[in-house]
Amino acid sequence: MSRNHGHPRSHHRSGFTLIETLLAVCITAMVGTGIATMMSVLSRDIGLQYEARGVLVRTSTAQTRLSAYVAPARHVLDASTSALVLWLEDARESNSVHASEIRWIRHDEQADSLVVEFVAFPETWSEAAKAIADTEYPAHADWDSVRTSFNSRGLLATAPLVDEIEHASFSTSLDAGDETRLVELMLHLKTNQEPVPVLLGDAIRISRPPLQ
Repeated sequence: MSRNHGHPRSHHRSGFTLIETLLAVCITAMVGTGIATMMSVLSRDIGLQYEARGVLVRTSTAQTRLSAYVAPARHVLDASTSALVLWLEDARESNSVHASEIRWIRHDEQADSLVVEFVAFPETWSEAAKAIADTEYPAHADWDSVRTSFNSRGLLATAPLVDEIEHASFSTSLDAGDETRLVELMLHLKTNQEPVPVLLGDAIRISRPPLQ
């Protein structure tokens, strides 16, 4: 009687066990979470860099526009924390302030922007009519009342200087030894995060106050 001395049969597994499957799922989830976190960090960093560049551009633009009014101006007529009044030029060559020579720079809280305002007569008016309406004022006039008066008659034009402003405040100082007036402007620029404070400044090159 013959005996078969065969080798024991080998059992080959097909597929994964439950533990292996759960382990694979956990590893995949961990890798996915890591990738998501990394992408979130990269996205946030890119966003911050983009926003920082935006603040720099807006700051540079604001400084340029402020300097365009302050540097060539003849005199600071008035300054408060919320507004700056400049005698920009003596267009009528009278050594006195006329309405069309004034510039009001202020924070428009409704529009969240820094604006410059000036008297603008209709183009249909004759030069004689403009000359009559272009009132002459003493050096210490109530410039806010002057602005209100022309605004009520629809003769005040507005141009934006800087948009998306949370807060703005002016300050001035008189340099020792000369008549140059330094003007400083603190802006708080709106961003997707907290407002960014920015300090701007320039000086009137030659201060020439009105004679009356």
